[in-house]
Amino acid sequence: MEIFHIWDLERVNIKLKKEFLTKLNLLIKDKFFSKNKAYEFFFKDKEIPFATFKNVLKESTMKNSFVSLEIFLNICKKLEISEEELEKNILFYKTAGGVNFIQEPILPIKINPVFDMILAHNIGDGTVINPGNGRLPYFGYRQFDEFYRIAYVRKIEEIFGKINFKEKDYFLKSTRPYCPPVLSTLFFKYYSLNIKDFLSDTARIPEIIFENNERMLSVLIAFIIDEGNIDSTQIVVHLKNKLLIEDLNKICGLLGYSSTISENRIESSHNYWRLNILRKGMEKLWIDYLELNKKYPLIDLGWKGEKISNSFKIYNRANYKTGGNKDSIIKLLGKESLSVNQIAERLNMTRQGARYHMHNLINEGKIKLINKEELNWRYKL
Repeated sequence: MEIFHIWDLERVNIKLKKEFLTKLNLLIKDKFFSKNKAYEFFFKDKEIPFATFKNVLKESTMKNSFVSLEIFLNICKKLEISEEELEKNILFYKTAGGVNFIQEPILPIKINPVFDMILAHNIGDGTVINPGNGRLPYFGYRQFDEFYRIAYVRKIEEIFGKINFKEKDYFLKSTRPYCPPVLSTLFFKYYSLNIKDFLSDTARIPEIIFENNERMLSVLIAFIIDEGNIDSTQIVVHLKNKLLIEDLNKICGLLGYSSTISENRIESSHNYWRLNILRKGMEKLWIDYLELNKKYPLIDLGWKGEKISNSFKIYNRANYKTGGNKDSIIKLLGKESLSVNQIAERLNMTRQGARYHMHNLINEGKIKLINKEELNWRYKL
């Protein structure tokens, strides 16, 4: 498993545990007797002012402010304290100049399929915010579904530690949670990507993902969550980026999921491409997903997973391909008006099957259309 340390991140400010700060002060006192001599030893080139050096070693400063990691890396190196020991004693960290900080940090940072899934979310429904003026870029993830929105942040916290957001009701106000710059930049570094690599027209799956089955599956699941539609017969992922669709189809091929690519022509400047994971592919994907979910519970398909699971029940019904569905539809419509989707859900049918029976029942004069609002056609006896 690959790991990254706190010093591999960019522009990090930290707060140290009180006990470790006390240890540093005692070592400095024993070795140099005065802060002046210590300063001359640690910072011969006067990279920071003497006043700054004195202040960062005060408990009051550490309690109320974040301090540059680089300063303490230098101090610990000169005191022959390992970087790893320093890392273990970091209480909080954040981007220099940032607001949101990481508490209970998980260090060193471990790269696993959850990390890859975060990347995929940022390609699928994410944006890269580049504030300019020398500030670091960071990810924003547009997600209106509360479950998936919170799950995105929980995945980040699984890798890095708990994020302390400035706003306590952050998830109630925002449908675009952000990944702090100090964390976002690691994704650029690890996958050798830049801001342009996240544009919807040009984004690709990094080659390193194709080296491991769990990593490929986690990425595919992220795209199903963000861009996928679930039917009883297939999973469809829509994107306008043909090369990205081909990358996802390559994943399906490597994992043994039956799939095809098709073009979805629409009346706009862009045509969309569809990855169709066919029924046999769905079955194997579902088995593999359940195993991956046991190992990494945050890799969770949520309600889309429930739709996939329910689709399998349709084919296990005794009257799946019999005329019994037609009579069941008549009984339901005798009680209330319903749409095709509602009938399919209640009878555990495919939408295609329900639509077929509704068409025949209309032709037979047994039911009628009562509401033809867009996407909400309803029928009754």
